[in-house]
Amino acid sequence: MRTSSAKALVIALFLAALPAAHADGGPPPRSGTTFVVPIYGTVVHPYDAPDDPFAAGHRGVDVSAPLGSPVRASAPGTVSFAGNVAGDLSVSIDYDSHLKGGYSFLGQIAVRKGQHVERGDVVGSVGRGHPGSGLPPHVHLSARRDGVYFDPLGLYVGSRLDDLLDLTG
Repeated sequence: MRTSSAKALVIALFLAALPAAHADGGPPPRSGTTFVVPIYGTVVHPYDAPDDPFAAGHRGVDVSAPLGSPVRASAPGTVSFAGNVAGDLSVSIDYDSHLKGGYSFLGQIAVRKGQHVERGDVVGSVGRGHPGSGLPPHVHLSARRDGVYFDPLGLYVGSRLDDLLDLTG
């Protein structure tokens, strides 16, 4: 658990230090990954899935940003869902037959089911976030590989974390 908490902290610091997104959808993916960060902001609730896949937990990452900010597809894929889930707007993208990403608590949806999206395409905008959470406006990002949730931040930083730390101090 300590290792995953340390990794989450490093990733959160990395996301907070990234430059603002460019009009073309932001910088290219980091070395070791094909995914780009879908929204620049502050991680306000990290990934915290339980050991038991049926227990309660937080199977995603909440990233705050100004209300209405664009949320972009982090990789090419096909929109498998775009609509309302229990009163909240969500988009799901199938990146391939094994990997799916989710963008939830959106303010608006800019895509439709069946639509092909490219990396950097706007899929929606930042909404109010989890109802009753007390958090600022945010988007909930999730990822599943073969139906199993995992920390989506790993998609954006690649396999190397050592270049994110300055230990010379």
